[in-house]
Amino acid sequence: MNELLFRTNEIIRNIHPLVVYSVIFLCGLYVFWRGSAESRKNRSSVFDMFLVSGLLSGIVGRIVYIILEWETFRLFIWYWLPYEKYGEDIYFFRLLPWRFFSIWDGGLVILGMFVSLLIFMTFYALVLKKWRLKHMFFPIYFSSTTMLGLSFMYIGINSGFNDWIYKGLVLIALLAVFFLLFKFIYKVVKNPLREKYVLGYVGFLVVLISSLYISYLYLTSELSFLEDVLIAIFVIWSIVMGISFIVDLKMARVRIESVSAVRSVKLK
Repeated sequence: MNELLFRTNEIIRNIHPLVVYSVIFLCGLYVFWRGSAESRKNRSSVFDMFLVSGLLSGIVGRIVYIILEWETFRLFIWYWLPYEKYGEDIYFFRLLPWRFFSIWDGGLVILGMFVSLLIFMTFYALVLKKWRLKHMFFPIYFSSTTMLGLSFMYIGINSGFNDWIYKGLVLIALLAVFFLLFKFIYKVVKNPLREKYVLGYVGFLVVLISSLYISYLYLTSELSFLEDVLIAIFVIWSIVMGISFIVDLKMARVRIESVSAVRSVKLK
């Protein structure tokens, strides 16, 4: 067993971080696409939204990393060309400002990417596309937490199989629980309207549990001031979006009841 773990660790550590993050990104994209398909959103718009938000969140993750590691970055000299040549050897993106863009070294702050991805996708969906929150809340949240959980697992494996693996597995397990409950409710509840409300409240409960878990993981760790701010933003986002989701969910019911009441009056 130990030999298997050792071999797995060696294989994953030999894979370039950019490749791993790309695979994690594709997993998040799949979850987001599947969730958006439930409300019949346009496929091109869904992909565009996730790709743009993912790119912007990657930039934020890199900026946060540079800020946190500035004492290291400031030691490098500035040079106007993106490469250096020493004899026959050529080195790219080792000096400033070009080193800022060398994201393939794995220098990304996952928390910064996670929080910014939530914000960018929320803005894109609600403000730019004007989609309903009740349709996009779960795809936005669960795709982001899927990527966060897989990132935790990668960190844990890459660090010698520490407890970050289990922290990531818990997040993935919560997503799996919601998926199984979704399938169960879909088969058991025959009333389409009741099904939507049951799924909405069950999903909200899973989001609440996972949000508390993520907050607990970070708040019990040693964080910089900037990371504390990011956690605060995540908590605020979770509260505001959670309440807004419940309000939007109930609003649909009120409208349906109102229409039914009007129709009954007309029939008389």
